[in-house]
Amino acid sequence: MATNVTEKDKALQEVIDFCTNWSKALYDDKEGNCYENFLQADALLRVICKCLSMLGYGGSMPSEVPNQSEDAK
Repeated sequence: MATNVTEKDKALQEVIDFCTNWSKALYDDKEGNCYENFLQADALLRVICKCLSMLGYGGSMPSEVPNQSEDAK
């Protein structure tokens, strides 16, 4: 699992590239079932959109979290 934003973005970009290539292959497929290919490509597009929405999302994360227990005072 990705441990920081950079690794997460790399993993998301790999998924985007994979889905994009697969989708292009489905659109180029002249022998397959057009309706099935369309449905698969649509599903891949939805995955791509979700991944794109998650790229770069991280905000600021503290490197250390203070102890918040009651007896830490």
